[in-house]
Amino acid sequence: MRRTLCLFLGLLCAAPPGRAAAFNFAALQSLLSQQDIGSVEELIAALPPVQRNRYALVFESRSLQGASLENPRAILFGPDARFIVTFNGSPAQRGFRVVETMEFDDDSKEFRLRELLFPERAAGAGKVVVSEVNPQRCARCHGAPPRPVWDTFPLWPGAYGERYRAKLSARERAGLSAFLALQATHARYGELLGVKRFADPQTFRSSALSQYAAIPAEPPNAELAIYLSRLQAQSIARQLVRQPAFDLYQYALLGLADNACGRLADFYPDALWRTQRHGLERFARDTSVTNARQAQLKAARAATAGGAAVTADSTTSDNALVQLRFVAESALGVSTQDWTLALEKGTYDFTLPPAPAQPLRETLLAEVARRDAVILDLSRYSTSSDGDRYCSYLKRRSRNRRSRAWTPPRRPRPSRLRRPCGCVSAVTRPGLLRCCRSPTRRSSRSSCASDRRPTGLCSTRSAFVCRLRPAHSTCPWD
Repeated sequence: MRRTLCLFLGLLCAAPPGRAAAFNFAALQSLLSQQDIGSVEELIAALPPVQRNRYALVFESRSLQGASLENPRAILFGPDARFIVTFNGSPAQRGFRVVETMEFDDDSKEFRLRELLFPERAAGAGKVVVSEVNPQRCARCHGAPPRPVWDTFPLWPGAYGERYRAKLSARERAGLSAFLALQATHARYGELLGVKRFADPQTFRSSALSQYAAIPAEPPNAELAIYLSRLQAQSIARQLVRQPAFDLYQYALLGLADNACGRLADFYPDALWRTQRHGLERFARDTSVTNARQAQLKAARAATAGGAAVTADSTTSDNALVQLRFVAESALGVSTQDWTLALEKGTYDFTLPPAPAQPLRETLLAEVARRDAVILDLSRYSTSSDGDRYCSYLKRRSRNRRSRAWTPPRRPRPSRLRRPCGCVSAVTRPGLLRCCRSPTRRSSRSSCASDRRPTGLCSTRSAFVCRLRPAHSTCPWD
């Protein structure tokens, strides 16, 4: 009885799973020093079970770590992808002695990349070499500041389960069979947990019964894509919030984050919109061309990986956040070229697996709610029956802020001309034009001079004055 009571009290005092201390790079460094870890195999075995239970397997790698069907690159993303550990399985592969990590920093909302180089076994005991944060060799693909690279829904070429909710290709089935045959006795893969998930065909293409029973989660590739998209959304939102003009455009950015509140024109005063409309149209055309090219390259990569033929996805332009990105670039001066998870740089495909909420919208909502608590309540109870008060509120607030801050460009007014020393009077432009174009009708005691270079006929962009001069003097252009 006493033992049962102690166990019960221990469960009450335990921290909830969501609030438990997360495994991160600092915890990994503690493992290295406390357990005197000197190899990749020892490190993998020492990782907590929660880190070894969720992972994706890549058989066609374009990273610094090689991969093959039998020895894939393992991407251990844990419960939420805030800390990722990667490794491969064959000494013949590049990066065999390297463990790569990616950590999401909650304070800065940025990703931090590192490499851990372990010593050669033949060289005996040695220390693990830890790289600097975000080394240059990683920045070549991930950029600076770095972004996660994991392709976009619904296709992940070169990763087992590369087509969302589809049967594995013949090559994938053969490769997984070879991997599963050696996994149990492999020095590295043997430490992975939940491997049976990859042996179950329903992991990649669930049946109607299992979907109804809510048994399967998303396939590994989609699961990782969702986690990374949420973190990337936080990083994007922090970039926007840091800009001086964010307060002026925060309501427009929030309303455009999931395309649920209509057109950008509804968020701008009419006069301002007229100056921006053509720019948005050009921006949308450029985005469409870029994403079409990305879809073609991605389909080609899928064909190279040996999977079934895949046609270029034409829906990527519908998920490019064109209006929001236009505001970010034109009004806030923020480049959006490194916002997506796509392998191809400078593309704008934000397509995600089906999800109840758009990550960027949820993140921006939290940021705007810190400044305007009303918006949080409106977002919770927004319905079509109330006239969509949430979107109406965003549009009204956005237009009001922009109306106060924006001044329409003025038409240039005819400036009064300088009166040079000895000038009798200043003449407005129309009268002077008549004077200069009709020299015979001009007074014999006046001439035309310019404070700019003289021309044959008076220009509307030149400022001329008529002044007294000796009768024998003539205009230099007479």
